[in-house]
Amino acid sequence: GLMLMESVTPDEVKAILYHQSWLHLDKQKLGKLISKQIQANPDSTPCLLMRALHLTKRDSKKQAMNHVIDVVLQHGETDPMYEYLADMYCSVGSTILIWNTTKQQGQAALSVFASALMHKSDHPLALFYTALCSMDVSTPQAIRQFHHYIHTAPTGHHWVPHAHYFLVTLYGQQDPSVRRARILHHYNMAQQTDRNRLPWFPLVSSGTTDQARRVYEQVMAQPDTNDASE
Repeated sequence: GLMLMESVTPDEVKAILYHQSWLHLDKQKLGKLISKQIQANPDSTPCLLMRALHLTKRDSKKQAMNHVIDVVLQHGETDPMYEYLADMYCSVGSTILIWNTTKQQGQAALSVFASALMHKSDHPLALFYTALCSMDVSTPQAIRQFHHYIHTAPTGHHWVPHAHYFLVTLYGQQDPSVRRARILHHYNMAQQTDRNRLPWFPLVSSGTTDQARRVYEQVMAQPDTNDASE
């Protein structure tokens, strides 16, 4: 269930498992059950994964998640978690991004998301994070990746509004007057998809929307010109 919901951060995991509006499990009892299962079967990947997803320290979580991935790969397709390898790689990649903002770490995360896409080429979360990391590599590459994500992901996927806002900002880094039509299109789509997002999906951060709005206002203040092809 956690994998299907793409809930790979510690806060998301804790909210789903223990919050009153979600499963509201007993944390101590669940912890004891997981430990008991691992003692009986040290290679129980569902239990190893549950324990790893709880970890909050960067290095320990990366190590634990990589261990789960290694065990799953050793077991192969017979392992119950094999079909969720892409989600586990996304957990490792997002762990790198959450605690690190340097370009070098972004490239390290990009490599991890590439591994996720090797196992599931249309994985929405991996596609989005690949595009996000590409922003530090190449603007044209990031634009292509965000378009690929938008065209591949379900319409209601929670990162779709973010992708449209990022595309506004990226097109603004080129020539806003030439990219006017594309900027207006993605800004309108960002607002529309944000209004239609499911209620439990998070709001787009003000930093992301403010950057896009500045590009939009700059374009609206300029006379209309023909929009060049991508």
